[in-house]
Amino acid sequence: MKRILFIFTTLLSTLSFSQIIFSPEVEISNHFTGYGRPRMALMANDMPIIIWFNEVSNQTIKISRQIPQGIFTPPVDIVGSDLEPIGFIGPEIAAKGDTVYITFICGIANNSIMIKKSFDGGLTFSDTIRVSPNDNNFQYYMPNIEVKDDGNPIVSYMKCTHNDTDFEQIVNISMDFGSTFDNEVNASELAPGEPCDCCKSTIVTKGNNVYLLFRNNEVNVRNTYISKSTDGGISFTATQDLDDLNWIINACPTSSPNGVLNGDSILVASRSGATGVNQVYYSNVNSNNLQKNYYRTIDEIGSGLQDQVEVAGEGNILGIVWHDNRNMNNACYLSYTIDGTNNIGGSIEMSNSMIGHKKFPDIEYSNGKFYFVYQYNSGYSIVYKELDLSNINNLNLPTTSSNSIVISTTDFQGKRCKLQKNMPYLNIYQDGRVEKRVTIE
Repeated sequence: MKRILFIFTTLLSTLSFSQIIFSPEVEISNHFTGYGRPRMALMANDMPIIIWFNEVSNQTIKISRQIPQGIFTPPVDIVGSDLEPIGFIGPEIAAKGDTVYITFICGIANNSIMIKKSFDGGLTFSDTIRVSPNDNNFQYYMPNIEVKDDGNPIVSYMKCTHNDTDFEQIVNISMDFGSTFDNEVNASELAPGEPCDCCKSTIVTKGNNVYLLFRNNEVNVRNTYISKSTDGGISFTATQDLDDLNWIINACPTSSPNGVLNGDSILVASRSGATGVNQVYYSNVNSNNLQKNYYRTIDEIGSGLQDQVEVAGEGNILGIVWHDNRNMNNACYLSYTIDGTNNIGGSIEMSNSMIGHKKFPDIEYSNGKFYFVYQYNSGYSIVYKELDLSNINNLNLPTTSSNSIVISTTDFQGKRCKLQKNMPYLNIYQDGRVEKRVTIE
């Protein structure tokens, strides 16, 4: 009789959570300088740069950047009130080295999509540059931005008629480092129905491959879709529904998917309420054929709302943040792995040192460190913090080889199961090994 050796291990993500230590929290902005939905990017030498929408009195977009001494510069306006910036699910920022782009909605120009660019690490910025066409027959909103490997920006945004019909998720690329945008293309055209009308799209790019993640609306089935371009964003030739569950809802949930490259795959995370509980789900999507190999919840909460998910990482180090109200109080949570997507699960509150509501977290990763920023509603401020992973790299990792693939997760009766805290389960690997595991809360 064949004998199977069971190895009792603890999931790395849970083990790590009990030992991680965040950096001290830094207040970036306060009630007087605004605190609307902060977004962050990393510049050269991993220096964070943060923007947010100032909803106080005259509306502006503000910026603060970290300098080599480790401190943040005082907030200054990067977009003044004279341009009438609009804060609906915006603005957004992206950076590569010393090149920084921001995108926003300009109210004074018929709600056009604009960018500003900097080539000196955010010290100075250009005048506004129009991205969306100068066409009053349409309205444009919810811009997002990413930087290609060659330093050129890609901007996505929603386009529709003034009667709120014919919604399209647009991608517009620049080939001259943001000076002009003449390549508007409907990246959601191949999906059935039309894009969900108030869910921002997000961009993932590598080389000539550009992926657009968006929420679709097919007769009120509002699932996450991915579209792919292989010519740098000039045309999109493939699309795929990424949800296993059809979320039927007759109103836009204002919740967007997010993704990050993970080798030859894309880690995609988004919210779904298909089961009656609004939770964050994640998938690992093949970047070539857009097929996913699983669709899982990150951290079961039973009731409440998980939302506003963001992801970051590189290789086997991946992090996902979101906010939820599982304890009747909005807080920001982190789930991460240093051993690939199969080990994502559980969470830790990464905003837990302050009392009150915390929302809209953002995350970046570089060189063994996660960077976080979030909106502290109750404190009328924006908070920044870091997580250096170097203090956990010497943990005794599970003996699973890096090229092993989990092909099934079951209970002890051999039935497929979902991971639950404090409940043992079996991981069955492609090479025939079986490991007994448990996530200890």
